[in-house]
Amino acid sequence: MILAAIASGLAAVFAAVVAGRFLRSRRPAFAVWTLGLLIFSAAAAFQAAGEANGFGQVTFRGFYLLGGVLGVVYLALGTVFLLAPRRVAWACAAGLAVITVVLAVDAAVIPVDSSQLTRASGVLGDAIQKGTLLFIGVVFLNIAGTIVLVGGSAWSAYQYWRKRAPIDRVVCNVLLTAGALVIAYGFSAAKTLGIGSIDTLGAYEAVGIALMFAGFLSLGRVGGRSPAPSAAGTTATAGGRAQT
Repeated sequence: MILAAIASGLAAVFAAVVAGRFLRSRRPAFAVWTLGLLIFSAAAAFQAAGEANGFGQVTFRGFYLLGGVLGVVYLALGTVFLLAPRRVAWACAAGLAVITVVLAVDAAVIPVDSSQLTRASGVLGDAIQKGTLLFIGVVFLNIAGTIVLVGGSAWSAYQYWRKRAPIDRVVCNVLLTAGALVIAYGFSAAKTLGIGSIDTLGAYEAVGIALMFAGFLSLGRVGGRSPAPSAAGTTATAGGRAQT
């Protein structure tokens, strides 16, 4: 519970910092990352509540929709706004908005086996039927979101290193990549390797979001000051959840 609460708080503060950057720059990528981080924060809050009081219908549905399905893909959408042509980015945003509405409705009405919510595997998906829209959304949106988020950060780090850009930009993207991978591994391990306690997932989330936040804050602070960040963006957070 404590670790998930820490992850939620860190993500909320991170979102506030990125929102401030958006107010100064008016760049859509920062607005989308702010939304993604708020989704991550809310998902971790549902997780903390579930750990504290036992997962019920509301906490499970909120955690699974926001953390399992939407978190990482909205952070990845911020990366799309950073790296892709504007028309492509807005088309992706429109498509994701429609998908979000469909999955939110499905999350509200889908049958949930409450007896499965006492186990980590149930909270991470076994409590709903496989083959449903929500279950499919978890699989495909997390894979796509993680590839875009991690790949975009790693690519930006490589490009900045190759061009001998200010070191803070390289550090930023390396930490963003590392944080996203930590969160993604946490979810994958919890689901496929059978981590016994959902609280262990909170540790991955807290470490991952802390790494990403540190990467964002490193801009202009590591190796001397640099111009307004263009790579900060790959901040996504995770996570997402790939789980991140």
